[in-house]
Amino acid sequence: MSLGQIVVEVILATGETGIGVGGGGKSGIHVIDSVLSECLVDSDKETPHQFHKVMCDHTSFYGRKGVVPMAISGVDLAIWDAYGKNVGKSVYELLTDAPPPTVLPMYQTVFDDAEAELAVRDGKQAVKLHVERFGDRPQPEAIGDLVRATRDRLGDGKAIMLDAFGRWNVETTLAVAHEIKQYDVDWIEEPVRPDQLDDYTSLNRESPIPIAGGEHEYLEEGFLDLAERKAVSIFQPDINWCGGLTSLIQIYRIAEDAGIRVVPHRGSEPYSLPAIAALDRKQPLAESARSWFDCLNGMAQVTPAGVEFSLSPGFGVSLKS
Repeated sequence: MSLGQIVVEVILATGETGIGVGGGGKSGIHVIDSVLSECLVDSDKETPHQFHKVMCDHTSFYGRKGVVPMAISGVDLAIWDAYGKNVGKSVYELLTDAPPPTVLPMYQTVFDDAEAELAVRDGKQAVKLHVERFGDRPQPEAIGDLVRATRDRLGDGKAIMLDAFGRWNVETTLAVAHEIKQYDVDWIEEPVRPDQLDDYTSLNRESPIPIAGGEHEYLEEGFLDLAERKAVSIFQPDINWCGGLTSLIQIYRIAEDAGIRVVPHRGSEPYSLPAIAALDRKQPLAESARSWFDCLNGMAQVTPAGVEFSLSPGFGVSLKS
């Protein structure tokens, strides 16, 4: 699958089957088959949280980042899916007793001007601009022209974000931030590489625009580190990589204690939507799904108002035949 994504299937002792999506490609599959299976098969654990702890403990000497938590994510999500189906509840209902929303606000991620124009024409409420095409050291004025044109198309009251995909440095980021601050930009995402935490801390302190990150961070420990450093103002965990739903629940708790907003990566896809709806009652926001993520039945419908939310057992997904 794209970006090394893997589909994981688990079968509970009751016979209920669950489907999850993780990462790591062939390496992730190897971790599941050769490592995680040995601590899960015939286990006496009963809840997703218990299974997640077993997997993290079992791989703790070498699995804090990267491929191992990506593999754990797929297994964890499959367990939640099977667990929900087994008790006849949606994952949303497993997380909260609050009445569910009918629609969640959504922002459209775009990769070029044509996609941006289409998003505006379709009535999207917010747009995130990927700007890698401007290079590692872009002219701030060029980024400013793009943001100004996007603001003119969107009008006031709709959100604009930027994603640099880790290609800039501190100096470039600050120059761009000062160039575009007049256009009411919600955040600059991953301006530097994810392991440059000192740079993130400096930027989050000095930038006139909030700094977002965490798409390439893992497990509870990684996000605790970001929070303690005050490295970002917005967490963006990817539920298919960061450790699954169990980790995402922990990340929301860390964020609440630290006063950090959570906007999960690719949040409009089936696995993040229940957490956003259940755990974020202040500023819920879902990122658009990727067009190539097409292996599942159960994808939510998108309208100009946002992404529709519905309840089905587990995550409400099945594999396409």
